Amino acid sequence: MKKIFILSLASLFLFSSCRSFKDPVFDRIENVEMGSLNITKPVITLQMKCFNPNNRSAILKNGEGDAWIDSSYLGHFTIDSAINIPANSDFRIPVSLALDIKSVLQNSMALISKEQVNIKVSGKVKAGRKGFYKNVPINYEGPQNLKELFR
Repeated sequence: MKKIFILSLASLFLFSSCRSFKDPVFDRIENVEMGSLNITKPVITLQMKCFNPNNRSAILKNGEGDAWIDSSYLGHFTIDSAINIPANSDFRIPVSLALDIKSVLQNSMALISKEQVNIKVSGKVKAGRKGFYKNVPINYEGPQNLKELFR
């Protein structure tokens, strides 16, 4: 009887902690800086500003994906550090973006004269809490002011 009670209590705890999880909301890209200046695979670092609409905090473990600027492939990004995500708050994810130099060079002249570009980000991150993690998709497409990127 004691085992059934403990099992029931553990099940109740498990199901109550697995409430519906709302995906984080991507807001914009900030703080773009040159990372490695390797001529074949240059890397830039940036921060993705997001909002956690959940009433509980979480931890983001890692992630990866691809980025485009005005429909031109920009490169592959990785997130390799654990980030604490506060409940109902903004948070920033540090990202390393390995640029596709060929695509960047082909499209750089068209971008110089623009004040605003369309950014598209697609990928996934692993987020969760208390040992329960799931892959959360990152899908964003929207306008971004170029001057704000390089402050």
